[in-house]
Amino acid sequence: MGADLRASTVDGLELDAIDIHTIADYEAAGYPWAQWDLLRETAPCYWYDRPGIAPFWAVTRHADVKAIGSDARRFVNGGGRLRLKSLDIDARYAAGRRRRAELYGWDIDEPEDMVFFDAPKHTEFRLLTARHFTPARCRAMESELAANARLLTAEFRQRLQAGETVDLVHEYSVALPLMTIGSMLGLDPGDWAEIHRWTDALFDVDSMRFARPGEDRRSMRKRLHREFHDYVDRLIETKRSTPTDDLATVVVQAELDGRPLTDQQLHGYLKLLIAAGNETTRNALSRGILAFVDHQDQVDRLRDEPGRLVETAVDEVVRWTTPVIQFARTATADVELHGETIEAGDHVGLWYGAANRDPRVFDRPYHFDISRSPNEHLGFGHGAHFCLGANLAKWELRAAFAALAETDILTRLERAAEPVWLTDLHVGAYNEAPVRFGR
Repeated sequence: MGADLRASTVDGLELDAIDIHTIADYEAAGYPWAQWDLLRETAPCYWYDRPGIAPFWAVTRHADVKAIGSDARRFVNGGGRLRLKSLDIDARYAAGRRRRAELYGWDIDEPEDMVFFDAPKHTEFRLLTARHFTPARCRAMESELAANARLLTAEFRQRLQAGETVDLVHEYSVALPLMTIGSMLGLDPGDWAEIHRWTDALFDVDSMRFARPGEDRRSMRKRLHREFHDYVDRLIETKRSTPTDDLATVVVQAELDGRPLTDQQLHGYLKLLIAAGNETTRNALSRGILAFVDHQDQVDRLRDEPGRLVETAVDEVVRWTTPVIQFARTATADVELHGETIEAGDHVGLWYGAANRDPRVFDRPYHFDISRSPNEHLGFGHGAHFCLGANLAKWELRAAFAALAETDILTRLERAAEPVWLTDLHVGAYNEAPVRFGR
């Protein structure tokens, strides 16, 4: 499929040699910026056919990623492929779904969660909780978020000041988003550390951080998945028998067309809220902090004018880090794009990092500028599937960076070792990022 563009090159790179799907390359070098640049400038709609992954159209320009994200009629989520993964991971996920369906008596054809739905079903599920993530609702939480951020930041600084090496990911960045979504859902604070372990297990990570003595990786992951399932089972039963004023109760007590959600649908919804409610924000925060460490001129600006710059700084952090690497869509009709024909049934990969460095939209896209405005980044997606928790994520990040700006942390922080990337092609995250005071 597609025109013969194998001779196209940028800075010595050739299209037929690019690799934007091998996880080991992300672990070794981070995001493949040069390869995304090549695609965006010479083949913005490129048929990506490589060993080890099912082929797809790679779409990398901002305007195209935005347009396809908005075109819920011709590009759907429910076409069988929502996140691009290698063939072996696809097979493991499919096998896991079959095992869970057999174990719990679930419908194998029921999607994992509402992200896989299209309108009108997606809209109906989304509206069950959408009012809890509006700007007005987040604004009402602003004082609580600020107080929690200051407390966590003070504890973080105290450990650094004592000469400790601290894991920026697991010992700082995870705390604020986890306690926020945990509080909103009405989860016991004593469960938050366990939830952190379980949500990590949702990704196909190689880390053995949460293994028990004698456990191999497969046994560890199987146990963590089972523990999380049992926890959500208990949560559903509790909110059915003893409803309270929280988001979990809203979901469990909800009805669509006069019928309550099934246990399978409740598991999908609650796990989505719990995982998405803490994973993406922590990734933007941890990688955003290191972006400031690498750009001390921006630290000075933020500390000088936090009230004026913290909001634009958060948008720039989201653009710069782009925590969600890609989502996939399935075409429902033939679509012409840049001289190529995306045929009905073809899969399309929307590469948000590439779109967020598009010079057609962003002046000096490889310059970290916390006063950038406007900042039309696609870090939260676009269209009907725009991130439900985008407002909450922004308010959390504003609280965290405002708290950091009140201290000397960003001016003194340094890497104690190079960060270790989380093994995933969908979410761009550090699994570990040891830091210490060095100034």
